[in-house]
Amino acid sequence: MKQKQIDLAIQELLNQIDATNRPANEVINTYTRTRRYIGSKDRHAITDGVWHVLRNRPVPDWIKKLIPDSELQAMKGPAQTILRCIGDRLKIQKELQSEGIETDITPLSPLGLILKKRVNLATTQTYQNGLIEIQDEGSQLLALSTHIQPNETVLDYCAGAGGKSLAFAQMMQNKGKIVAHDISAISLKKLQVRAKRAGVSIIQTKQHPTGQFDHVVVDAPCSGTGTWRRQPDAPFKLTEKQIKSYVTLQKNILDNVVGFVKVKGWLHYMTCSLLESENQIQMRAFLRRHKDFCLVHHTQFTPAKHCTDGFFIASFQKQ
Repeated sequence: MKQKQIDLAIQELLNQIDATNRPANEVINTYTRTRRYIGSKDRHAITDGVWHVLRNRPVPDWIKKLIPDSELQAMKGPAQTILRCIGDRLKIQKELQSEGIETDITPLSPLGLILKKRVNLATTQTYQNGLIEIQDEGSQLLALSTHIQPNETVLDYCAGAGGKSLAFAQMMQNKGKIVAHDISAISLKKLQVRAKRAGVSIIQTKQHPTGQFDHVVVDAPCSGTGTWRRQPDAPFKLTEKQIKSYVTLQKNILDNVVGFVKVKGWLHYMTCSLLESENQIQMRAFLRRHKDFCLVHHTQFTPAKHCTDGFFIASFQKQ
């Protein structure tokens, strides 16, 4: 394709992205799948061009009031692809190298590797053998900060496709019990496939959990403001009304799960948000409503300070 054709394709895609609430990557994938005549080099040029425009658009003024400029600037760059190693990290790094894949060691997580360039991991023997999972370094650190131990019981209440459930299983050395709950049956089926590949046998998937647990993890639905490096179109689709809806939903979920926590057990509240309303303010409001819980620690990981996606965790213990 000539540069003029590439520029026209970029503009066409930007128009489509602006006209829908679908994530930009879905719009781009649909566009390229239906145009098989576009070669891989041109596909990359078109995709990179779209991401470049989206990342350099000025965010709405109301968002600038909620997120520090240093964080907005840090999220203009592309995010790295981070792997979580299941086993000896250095050995796995060498195995990937033997398959032609170069990585660096993550500076903060003891489990992570950083891909040096984009590759199709699904075709690698290392991936197929269940030795690696894609998981941002901040997400790895969040899982590790729960200090979940072998032979404990865990309810992963908003499990999605199970990235954190799999990390917990690794921390537990595949000993104990994890109940993964999500309203999406499709997500839970994906988790079952991932768990089988990773050789994990302690995860049960349930849409209606019962009982009490040593740890209840709520990776709550949120604005996703901490992941804008990966979704540069998201700032232009988020509304203040949506944020208020997320805050209400988070409150309701937290109130619903307290009964699942054993006495002296732990409730871990997590988001991938940089907003105080979803993090620190939500944390303090929970403590006012539930006097039988005390705050033990809370942490915020951010793109500017830690070079990770933006994540928040507050860990409460039931008295």
